[in-house]
Amino acid sequence: MTRKPAPRGRSSLAPLYAILGVVALGGIGLLLYQFSGGGGKPVTAPVTVVMDQAKLNRVQGTSIGRPDAPVVIYEFADFQCPGCGQFASMVAPLIKERLVQPGKVRYVYYDFPLIQLHQNAFLAARAGRCAGEQGKFWEFHDVIYGQQPNWSTEADPSDLFVEYGARAGVAEGGRFEECLRSDKYAREVSESMELGKSLGVQGTPTLIVNGRRLAATPNFADLEKMVDDAIAGAPAAGTAPAAPAAAAPAPATPADTAAR
Repeated sequence: MTRKPAPRGRSSLAPLYAILGVVALGGIGLLLYQFSGGGGKPVTAPVTVVMDQAKLNRVQGTSIGRPDAPVVIYEFADFQCPGCGQFASMVAPLIKERLVQPGKVRYVYYDFPLIQLHQNAFLAARAGRCAGEQGKFWEFHDVIYGQQPNWSTEADPSDLFVEYGARAGVAEGGRFEECLRSDKYAREVSESMELGKSLGVQGTPTLIVNGRRLAATPNFADLEKMVDDAIAGAPAAGTAPAAPAAAAPAPATPADTAAR
């Protein structure tokens, strides 16, 4: 019996269609991965935020110290700012040791990247918050300031920031890097910048002590006296006029303490 030959064209194309289907699914998956923030290009500039007074009052910084400390010091800073680097290495450790640990001060760090001057400052601010997810903000703060000359001139310091995250003790497994190479915390950093502008911050570092913005960055001895005077109820000397009460940063909340 003669059998009818099986059609050739349809069966021979089946493997090709299967391969094309796999490639298409892979491409769609890659696009979804990139749009979701993974594997994409890290956001390095502020995003547009619309802030009313209520939103400004809810902007969170990263804090250390007792929630009920009698004095609160807000620092608006830029990780790429040389002056901030000096403050971080010379004054901030004394604030933590002599003012925060004894319970006198709650110290809150706010991002204020000077993007017109420092091309990597916004990404560095986001990186700090990514480290803060794992409770390593202050460790990363110290490492990135200590390495400031090495990453400031890089076209893309992302790989260095990943290395600094490891030095700061962030957990392995890519969580920090995935955060860094996405748009995560771009809004929060942008909101922190808007808060600083509303309080008259024009340069970094800028300190606000119990609601009073300082006209210049003090040395530690002057800052310590200012804190002791504030605790004793004496008027602070050498300060700028107080910021409007409604524009003051929000009181410390549990969100502030997450990245000690």
